[in-house]
Amino acid sequence: MADVTENADRRRYTRLRLCTNFRAGDLLPSCGARGSKDLARLLRQEIEKRGGFISLETVHCLGKCHIGPTLKLLPGGPYLQGASPQDAARIAEGLLNEEYEELERQFPGETLGETLGATPGEKAAE
Repeated sequence: MADVTENADRRRYTRLRLCTNFRAGDLLPSCGARGSKDLARLLRQEIEKRGGFISLETVHCLGKCHIGPTLKLLPGGPYLQGASPQDAARIAEGLLNEEYEELERQFPGETLGETLGATPGEKAAE
């Protein structure tokens, strides 16, 4: 396997964001309540095991808690949604091998019409 750190500048996506927001109460869902902090910890370990080929950033919110945990590939990549901590190794391996379309099938993000209350311009601005 080639040294992934040497090829980092040639990768389509160089950053991965993961929402770890935890909303108090049970009126609205949240990524944190669905295990995103454990997912972040395990995903960071799995990425490091594979040479640290992508940076993982935890953020307060990506605006899609209703189908989280929510991950976003950057720059300009797809959302990956609904992963659990048990999926960390599979996600890291798929990202390492640049199997983005397969990851999108396994962890589908929402389509334009599924965004609650959003207009097409709001979706495009992400």
